[in-house]
Amino acid sequence: MSDPAESVPAESAHVLDWLREGEARFLGQVEGLTEDELREPSALPDWSRAHVAAHVARNAEAVSRLLSWARTGNETLMYPDIETRNRDIDTAARQGADQLRADVRNTAERFDAEVVGLPGPAWTARVRTFQGRDIPASATLWLRTREVWLHLVDLGSGVSVESWPGDLVDALLEDVTTTMNGRDDAPSWVLQATDRERIWQIGSGASDDLTYREVSGRAADLLAWLTGRSTGEGLATEGILPKPPPWM
Repeated sequence: MSDPAESVPAESAHVLDWLREGEARFLGQVEGLTEDELREPSALPDWSRAHVAAHVARNAEAVSRLLSWARTGNETLMYPDIETRNRDIDTAARQGADQLRADVRNTAERFDAEVVGLPGPAWTARVRTFQGRDIPASATLWLRTREVWLHLVDLGSGVSVESWPGDLVDALLEDVTTTMNGRDDAPSWVLQATDRERIWQIGSGASDDLTYREVSGRAADLLAWLTGRSTGEGLATEGILPKPPPWM
């Protein structure tokens, strides 16, 4: 990857560090898989490991388009539509192992070049995610970071959320719980991290709420459960552990 981009806002520098580490680890896992292993099922329904790798490559291109939008002022959407996105992933997943590895590596490098080359003022330009959210260009670094680390787990090659940097776990827990809190049907949960002196709250957390629940466990286990990367192993609660709602 390139040297750190001087134009990246100071408050986003640590996110860029997470991003580059995640991309390196993701590529390392893909490069360690044989052709046959890439065709095996991933941890995501109906997707092989090759599909996960292809998706991460296409995502690098999609987020690069947002940086191009920020740089030029010309609207450049992440994907034209969901059908095109899915078709492009399927096509890329059919590449041979060497071509797929190169695809993951080259698209990550091109995205990093976009980051390095983006002028300082462009980081405040407004762009739009595939879901239609209006965000500053600086937020694309977090979008990409979240993508590579979660899909690193989804490869199903033995990497767990527990292996992540602790501050990244905390940041994504904050992101997920904040997103869930923005929904009218948010459950009322208090999440107690047993390896941190902190909690995350979803909903009102009022004990008279019928959906009120305290869930405790290591922060990484809480995050894996909330994001659908585990069924709740290592967590404790009264009664049966509920299933988290979709968060994206």
